[in-house]
Amino acid sequence: MIARLAAAAAAFMCATIALGAVVAHRPPGAVDVAATALRGHAISLALFFTSLGRWWMLLPIAVVAFGVGMSARANLIPLTIVLGAQAASQIATTLLKRAFHRRRPDGNVGPLESDLSYPSGHAATAIVFFVGLAILAWDAPFPHPVSAAAAIVLAICAIGIPWSRVALGAHYATDVIGGLFFGAAWLCAALALMLRLSATTSR
Repeated sequence: MIARLAAAAAAFMCATIALGAVVAHRPPGAVDVAATALRGHAISLALFFTSLGRWWMLLPIAVVAFGVGMSARANLIPLTIVLGAQAASQIATTLLKRAFHRRRPDGNVGPLESDLSYPSGHAATAIVFFVGLAILAWDAPFPHPVSAAAAIVLAICAIGIPWSRVALGAHYATDVIGGLFFGAAWLCAALALMLRLSATTSR
């Protein structure tokens, strides 16, 4: 399983780079043009989901997750790995944005965003942070209905955040797809590390 996760991480990373190389310096393609149909709908909801991807929302969520884990006397190493992967992925996203230097689309209907566009850091956060926490919540030492409910809420956030970036016109659809690939690469690597550490400590 560790080898498969590592291979998946490498494949998603290659997909991120390949897609960026294709779209970064070309006019918007068919996917990006078609996705503009999502722009301008459910603005209030899109603003809410977008706010969930900001650090000032992620920080209290992380603090709550740590508090819940400590109260349940759970192993906090997996949570630490997810949060570390989130922080590292955002630094890496910033570097990739500078490398690809794709400008934001015109027609932004949300708050003005002045940084570059590919890949979407929000989309990466949706996978690394929210899907990562959803996986941990599903296996948390709580009654299953509680764990399942937490995982479902986190999964909804993971879906809503990428959608919000297109709905607000903050990103092209391919920026979001690239961010999802990038986030998946980091999450696969984080899961592989968790399994590696678990195998080491169980010996």
